Amino acid sequence: MKRESFIQASATIRVREKKLLNKSYLNRIIDAASLEETLRFLLDSDYQTYINSLKRPEDYEVALSERNEDFLKELYSISPDSIPIDLVTLKYLYHNLKVVVKEYVQEEDYSDMYLKVRNLNIDGLKEDIKDEKRLKSDENIYEEVRSAIDIYNKTKDPQEIDIYLDNMYYKHLKELAKESEVELFIRYVEDLIDFTNIKTFIRCRNQKRAGEFLNHVLIDGGNIDTKDLVLNLGKEFDENSSFLKSSRVYKYLKLGIEDYRKSGSLSIFEKLMDDYFVELIKDVKQIIFGPEVVFAYALFNEIQTRNLRIILISKLNGLSSEFIRERLRETYV
Repeated sequence: MKRESFIQASATIRVREKKLLNKSYLNRIIDAASLEETLRFLLDSDYQTYINSLKRPEDYEVALSERNEDFLKELYSISPDSIPIDLVTLKYLYHNLKVVVKEYVQEEDYSDMYLKVRNLNIDGLKEDIKDEKRLKSDENIYEEVRSAIDIYNKTKDPQEIDIYLDNMYYKHLKELAKESEVELFIRYVEDLIDFTNIKTFIRCRNQKRAGEFLNHVLIDGGNIDTKDLVLNLGKEFDENSSFLKSSRVYKYLKLGIEDYRKSGSLSIFEKLMDDYFVELIKDVKQIIFGPEVVFAYALFNEIQTRNLRIILISKLNGLSSEFIRERLRETYV
């Protein structure tokens, strides 16, 4: 990946970054008295067009989705390589593949669950799966979906669809990072795997799952050895457990596990995960040009959307400003 090829894209992004919502702005809209007032505050942001198109304030998710779709479409058009963006958006593709498989095996219509994602011909893929021959879809995607269907046919367990496609998602992520040869991207994927595996480990403990199942669902490629997780599944476990300390994200894991032990909820754990990645990309501000600039912009847009979703759903449900601030992610700007 040639750094010089990102000069123009980086310059464009540095200008557009100024439209990202900073902490001061978010604090102002958090203190709005209602959902309607919160949306009015957002009219002086680049969400204006999407909010003005809403029929009801309660439909705010439409505005978030449409703005995110346009944001990504524009970002793909200015980036000389898709990898920095694909690292952030690949989960949308695999979400859609899960929906395709479940529609097929359960003979149901889940069309309202699809997310708009770049370069996925959903109708063509569905036709290929039905006809059992690849004509209109990407070969790798077709093979993954066929494998997921075969696994379901053998097990009759819908969870196995998710497990298989999640493994394919992380495999694809690792391949993208390796292909890029960008240290930040490799670190991002490794650290994401560590966070994901610890969440899986906690849930399996809570559900009293066997080590065999945990081993089946863990992802290889992080800094925490999956064998250590399986060995410690039935043992006493807290935030100071030694096997966690091999990870770069240990400080955040420790705080997240500590909160989980008190609350029984992973919501703060997930907030801390996002906060870690915001800290990870903040140093990108010092890079004049390169693929990291595109990646950081895409990743923070994802976290900004998450922050707005937290604020808006909380306002819809009449939750306090204190509740919202406790769950709000760090900002990049």
